[in-house]
Amino acid sequence: MSGYQERLQGKDRLIRIKRIRLVSLAAIGAVTVFFITAVMLDQGARFVPLFLPIVTPLEIVLVMGLLVTGLGMYLRYLELRNATSDSARYLMLKYSMNRARSTAGIAAALAALLLLPMSASVAGSLFAEAPRAISIQTGGTETVLFTSPDALGVSFARRVTVSVSSGSVNATVLRDNATVTTADVPTSGRAILRLDEGDVGRFANWSVVLRNTAARPTTLSFVLERGVMAAFFAMIPFLLILHAAMNLGWWIILRPIRERAKAGAVYGGGGVTQVAQDERLYVEYAQNPSRDVVPMDPPIAATAPPPPPPRAIPPPPPVPVHLAPAEGHRPSARPAPPKAENPESLVEKGSTLFSVGTFEPALVAFEEALRLNPNHLPALRGQANCLMRLGKAAEALDAYRKILTVRPRDEEVLKAVAGLLVAGREWREALEALDGVLRLRPNDRTILEMKGDVLTNLGRRAEALGTYESALALDPSNANVRQKIEEVRVDVPGLLSRALIASASGNYAAALNLFDDILEVDPGNVNALIGKAVAYRRSGKPREAVNCLDLVLNLQPGNVAALLNRGHILEEQGDLDAALETYDKLVSLAPSDEEAWTAQGNVLVKMGRDDDALRAYAEALKRNPGDEEILARIRELEEARSVQADVLQELYKVKGIGPAKAKALIDAGYRTAEDFAHANVEQLLGVRGITRKIAQDLVKHFKGSLVEAR
Repeated sequence: MSGYQERLQGKDRLIRIKRIRLVSLAAIGAVTVFFITAVMLDQGARFVPLFLPIVTPLEIVLVMGLLVTGLGMYLRYLELRNATSDSARYLMLKYSMNRARSTAGIAAALAALLLLPMSASVAGSLFAEAPRAISIQTGGTETVLFTSPDALGVSFARRVTVSVSSGSVNATVLRDNATVTTADVPTSGRAILRLDEGDVGRFANWSVVLRNTAARPTTLSFVLERGVMAAFFAMIPFLLILHAAMNLGWWIILRPIRERAKAGAVYGGGGVTQVAQDERLYVEYAQNPSRDVVPMDPPIAATAPPPPPPRAIPPPPPVPVHLAPAEGHRPSARPAPPKAENPESLVEKGSTLFSVGTFEPALVAFEEALRLNPNHLPALRGQANCLMRLGKAAEALDAYRKILTVRPRDEEVLKAVAGLLVAGREWREALEALDGVLRLRPNDRTILEMKGDVLTNLGRRAEALGTYESALALDPSNANVRQKIEEVRVDVPGLLSRALIASASGNYAAALNLFDDILEVDPGNVNALIGKAVAYRRSGKPREAVNCLDLVLNLQPGNVAALLNRGHILEEQGDLDAALETYDKLVSLAPSDEEAWTAQGNVLVKMGRDDDALRAYAEALKRNPGDEEILARIRELEEARSVQADVLQELYKVKGIGPAKAKALIDAGYRTAEDFAHANVEQLLGVRGITRKIAQDLVKHFKGSLVEAR
């Protein structure tokens, strides 16, 4: 099989995992050999005399065995994740569970055996030496030589017991020719000489010198008692218990996974094998069809037909015709039995349909596979991908989450979930999904950048800055990340708040400077552009305000706030047609906004289109039936319609005059252009709502109109 085919079938990952296992085992084996060699040399290991202590190396082997077991479990988990079929996964699970169960049982049994209360004494009695009867002549000495520990470092000399039956003796214990202890033993006396137990694991040559101190021969009994190293009853059982617990836990973890894999595994008893058996029988029949052929009857010999009746002209003599034997009837080959659908075949069918872009039929195939096996991972993955392509984001998200319940560390699925959550602006859940991806792949710069975006939207700017810097360290040429770092370093929400406060308090210069600071790092900040437009409008710069709002509408053509402010500015400038065009677009984009309908009605009133204005006010009143301001404007408009249209038209040309002020002027007696032309500023100031500026504009406007008329 070529490497390309192996990658298609996912077998290349299994090969890589096996290579990693071999390399890891070789490395751990080398480290283990190194530590064992170092420890044995430190304890004085030698070949002459033979001394190869095994207790501490055994502890090292058990500790490294724990490491190998954990690594093997992790690699086996990776193999299970990348298994090409449920049958292969089931066989791996079965083998791993059997091995884990056997290992746990053996380790637990050995640990229990070593932890029994009588284990130490029984083991010590196995290494005990038989008592020696020694006779020492007058003035003579006897030396007993031995080594401790033994050749394998399992047992050590604990004490020496000297019992004198006649005479007296002086017993001296030497370790490598250095005196350890000494004792005088009288007649019928007994002395127990404890050996140095401070370093029982280090090899030493021991000797016990027995010197006769009596004036006659001395007879005594010499007993050397040995014990087994304490590690056999403390550290080694503990390590065995850890082995048993780890393997038992692994068995418990694998059991539910095995049950899920068993449903789709051929070797597990859950696969559909009837079809395969039928096909095998059909193949055998096709290769040897004669066993099902009905035996033919022997061919019937042909006979001559009877002679015709006598006629005038005798016929020629009949020629006997031999009929050819009929061919035996060969049954036609039976058609192959229909192949029953199973999850694997349905997934293959769905994948083919997905690859050619027919997502609806592919989704049907994947859902049918899930009906047969609800936990079939390839079918779940295919279903989620189809839903994504069909634009069903919520259903796709649910499908991906089902995959995570079975395989919570699936990197591709976590990325897909994070993308869907970010698109849905569900920042907190998106952050959890991105953290899951980064636990598997901590150096993925794309995921780091996405996490920085999510943290920025959550307002956690300091964390976002650190995330962006990590992404930039992995890809220093990424200009987009550099721009985001500059933006996150500037406290845009704080600057925007300060700018709006400055604009509301009348400090327009400071507000404009703050808005410029925001736009310098974030040129597309719509809120800053709208705020800057409002500041320009309040400071008497309508043209600059309109330019800012046009920038907003280029970025967001349907921005309601920008359209509303643009219409107000154009209305104040007297460009009623442009203002009406803006309001028309606004009510088409936001038909439920009563403020938009009210603004449209106001500009229609100024244009003299009272009927259209009343319709606009009626629409606004539908959205907010109890609005007193709208009701008042409708009443004012209906009352003002009795006044001559030309006077109202002239009044509305004056900045600051609306239906309410026009009605107040008419109620005060100013009904014609001549009335306004002959009035002075002080008289007009007496009308409710008329300021000095409006009064001056009224006098100037109507006197100018009167001069032009003359």
